[in-house]
Amino acid sequence: MNFSSVGDFLRKAATAKSDERKAIDEKLAPMLEDRFTIGIPPGLLEAIEDLVEQYGDEAYKQVSLFTMGKWHETHCEMLQQHADNGGTAEMLSTMNDLSKISTALTILGELGSFSGDEAWRKMLRDVVGQTVLETLEEKSISIDTFLNK
Repeated sequence: MNFSSVGDFLRKAATAKSDERKAIDEKLAPMLEDRFTIGIPPGLLEAIEDLVEQYGDEAYKQVSLFTMGKWHETHCEMLQQHADNGGTAEMLSTMNDLSKISTALTILGELGSFSGDEAWRKMLRDVVGQTVLETLEEKSISIDTFLNK
């Protein structure tokens, strides 16, 4: 290849990468457009795997419940927006999804776990307790004031 300048080289390299990305995207499109394909970024997978290593399968249950709860919260907010804007059709669609998410939350919440949740609950107590202590110190609130509220 003949490059007349650094800029020319960078443009040609970017074009080559762009063509490669396009070819890869076209090859992956059928799988990634399938609504039943599930995926998360590698960094999130590593974080979840670290939690599973420490706390067993309870980590899967807790992460699932947390994310489903956030999804539920988003639907509740959207339902309110549709109500405020008079979107009856949108409200009904959101309620349909919200009822399915609520059912899934109930089912997940009732699942047993192989490893149990004692270690997870202890970790939460430690983290929440430390966070409350630090917040009280930052805001100069005594523990007695906090406990008597």
